[in-house]
Amino acid sequence: MRPQNCLLATTLALFVFISVSAQKDKDIPGWGKIDKADLELKECEFDKDAEAMILLDKGEVEYQRGTKDVFALKMNVRTRIKIFKEKGFRLADVRIPYYSDGSYEKLIDVDAVTYNLDASGKIVETKVDKKSFYRQKKDSRRSEMTFTFPDVREGTVLEYRYTLVRESLGYVDPWLFQSEIPTRVSVFNIVFPEYFRFVTNSRTGAQVITKKEELQQSLSIDGGVIKFRADDYTYKMKNVPALKWEPYMGSRGDYIQRIEFQLAQIDFPGQAPIDLRNTWPRLATSLMESSIFGDQIKRNLSLGDELEGQLKSAKTSVQKLMTIFRYVQKTMEWNGVTDFYCENAKECWSKKLGSTGDINIILLNLLRDARITCYPVLASTRDHGRVYTAYPMLSQFNTLLVYAEADDQVFILDASDKYNPPGLIPYNVLGTESFVVDPEKNGFITLWDGRGLHKNVVSIAAAIDNDGILKGESFISSFDYAKNPRVKSSKDGLEKYAGRWLIGETSNMKVEGLEINNIQHDSLPLEQKFKFSMPAQGSGDYKYFTINLFTGLDKNPFIADKRESSIDFGYNQYYMMVGSVAIPEDHQFEELPKNISMIMPDTSIVFRRIMEANGNRISYRVSLEFRRPMYEASEYDEFKEFYKKLFANLNEQIVFRKKAGPRP
Repeated sequence: MRPQNCLLATTLALFVFISVSAQKDKDIPGWGKIDKADLELKECEFDKDAEAMILLDKGEVEYQRGTKDVFALKMNVRTRIKIFKEKGFRLADVRIPYYSDGSYEKLIDVDAVTYNLDASGKIVETKVDKKSFYRQKKDSRRSEMTFTFPDVREGTVLEYRYTLVRESLGYVDPWLFQSEIPTRVSVFNIVFPEYFRFVTNSRTGAQVITKKEELQQSLSIDGGVIKFRADDYTYKMKNVPALKWEPYMGSRGDYIQRIEFQLAQIDFPGQAPIDLRNTWPRLATSLMESSIFGDQIKRNLSLGDELEGQLKSAKTSVQKLMTIFRYVQKTMEWNGVTDFYCENAKECWSKKLGSTGDINIILLNLLRDARITCYPVLASTRDHGRVYTAYPMLSQFNTLLVYAEADDQVFILDASDKYNPPGLIPYNVLGTESFVVDPEKNGFITLWDGRGLHKNVVSIAAAIDNDGILKGESFISSFDYAKNPRVKSSKDGLEKYAGRWLIGETSNMKVEGLEINNIQHDSLPLEQKFKFSMPAQGSGDYKYFTINLFTGLDKNPFIADKRESSIDFGYNQYYMMVGSVAIPEDHQFEELPKNISMIMPDTSIVFRRIMEANGNRISYRVSLEFRRPMYEASEYDEFKEFYKKLFANLNEQIVFRKKAGPRP
């Protein structure tokens, strides 16, 4: 969100800063100064398997005179990347996002060069043609510049730079020391005039080399020149490992090493200090007074004949809430933008198109008109990262929800999601801390309800014929968080659905006659009925098969020796497999897998299996329950060992063979 600088306009109107250049650092080569050794480099010294490496990532922040607000923030960024493998060629496609709405940010001085060695060992530079820089609007507020480096090969060095001028005094972007590839040097320099008090928050696990110097700067005021002190801070990290993706790691942003800044106070000589440190109540009040937030919740939106007619049959508050929610969810189209603002609720309602903020502010209007108690809720989606409640900063949030109370029930609503029912907290915010925006009620709530599960029940009746083909029928019931993504997938057709949810990576599986029921019924599980066939494995007289079918639990994702991030499933889980499988009459089972019960030491995961044979048919019942959605990285060793045993039991084969013939 744009910081509001109106309090500063009169006080600072005559101030002009004269910038001071930073001292040179031997770790930071100049623009275009390429060391031949970097072009000859074959691998990253501290990550031998890396496809590429950031040789240098540099940021510099200084203040300059603004055009709309009194001050503007100027940030220079330069990045140099070494390509080791073909997989790293994707890094030649660059996107630089910025906020273009009202010229809040200006992206200028973009430059890019490709460096290679020719056959004689000479350094060859290929500049990116200015015509190759493309600006395009992403939405009404955001734009991006894109370009692609030419002549990229294994061994190439890419370098680009740009300047971003922001019409804002207080908001400084966090500096990210870490990336998806390793970084040799990452350095950030910022100069704070003595009148500005910033709070810094370092989220780093490795050593940060910090350097502070006092500089003298000059300021012209009323035709005169005064000198003042400035604090010049430099933060540097070297040999930063890549932040690699790990299964179920949640948001990468929660783990990336970075430093954050917040302007807390402005203190000019002879004047009362201006306190810019926010509090959550103050933030709530300012939002409710904003023309693109609170004012839009007070609009008198027309219900329309269809919705008005539906509400006439709604007798209770819950029925009214359900009617309004489902109507907005059905008729409003999400434009792909996730935010928490709305510039014109009436226009969006008329066009039936908007962002998450637009759609849910419309929902708030309609619910309040129906006299249902409800409040806007600022939320951070799971992929955006966790919210730190000690820091009242809007930048921690990226979406808007609705908190509603009806007939002693609480609902967390997002009408921009067409597949999430009103009684289920949306998965993309499940388990997060969110902020209720209301001058009286404001405060944090945890978006969690343990009653909602990712639950699948798989029932199978099958038999293996004399040709060794396992054939049967299956009935799957998917509940809550297991249902929603499947409902969404059903829109793509039955063939793609079967490939995604039933066949998966089982290449020899065939599925026929698929039927899907209860797509439109929020309160009922999604039912999937179908016939299937696949060959049993083995050779000679011995064959085998597994009963672990259609669960999505085929492979153990937790096989790495070490783990840096928490394991974040997001929800509690429950799986049930029941069924029976018959083998040919002239075959018999070998020793069956044993009945077993496995429980994690903290009882958070429970696995049970019961199996028995009756003649040439086995019957089984297998259950797996997860009672926790998250496990810390410090618990990984114990978790990994349990998961290894769990999947060994889940995938244990059932062996059968041909009966021995009578002795001659």
